[in-house]
Amino acid sequence: VIPPALVTKAQDHDIPLSLQQWQNLTPLQRFALIKLSRPSHESKNFLPALQEFELI
Repeated sequence: VIPPALVTKAQDHDIPLSLQQWQNLTPLQRFALIKLSRPSHESKNFLPALQEFELI
């Protein structure tokens, strides 16, 4: 299951994130995206992380 905060953050940027993409990430990549998707976190690194992980 993709964490709801991550789904929301991706949708805010018009980026669809599939369960298959999520499952293909390493645990460290998942951790990074969860941290970057928190409402209290500055979002400037969210899109670069998605690019680095080849999700966009």
